[in-house]
Amino acid sequence: MQQLRDRRIAVTPQRLAVMAVLSSRRDHPSADHIYQEVRRQLPAISFNTVYKTLEILCQQGMVIKVNPLHAVARYDGETGRHAHLICRLCHQIIDLDWEGSEVPALPAEVLQGFKIEHPSLTFWGLCPGCQPSESHEEDPHGDISRTGVSL
Repeated sequence: MQQLRDRRIAVTPQRLAVMAVLSSRRDHPSADHIYQEVRRQLPAISFNTVYKTLEILCQQGMVIKVNPLHAVARYDGETGRHAHLICRLCHQIIDLDWEGSEVPALPAEVLQGFKIEHPSLTFWGLCPGCQPSESHEEDPHGDISRTGVSL
């Protein structure tokens, strides 16, 4: 409640329920998964209310939207410094503790005046469950191994 009040966001049962779901999960659920879970507690809640709540929480820095360039955005209630491991096949997202390291600093001339507000570090690759299924196949981009880093 205090986090909402500190950011001058109205405290509602719906917002508290969405926040409770996110704080109890580490699997980066989609808006639909969050909606289904909140609906158990608040049967009359609409998907639109859940989605708008997630967007407000993202705008206020209370939730991170992890959009792995797939059809569905995923949400992360952990806003502390950490990186993400994303499997390019099953789309699993795993938090990677990044406390001990800094996100690489970018030189001012590269930024072209852009002010970074939230640096993000993402590693793409194959999770252990997907590695055997694609031993030598190429992905649609022609890369055998598409593990990379995006900032």
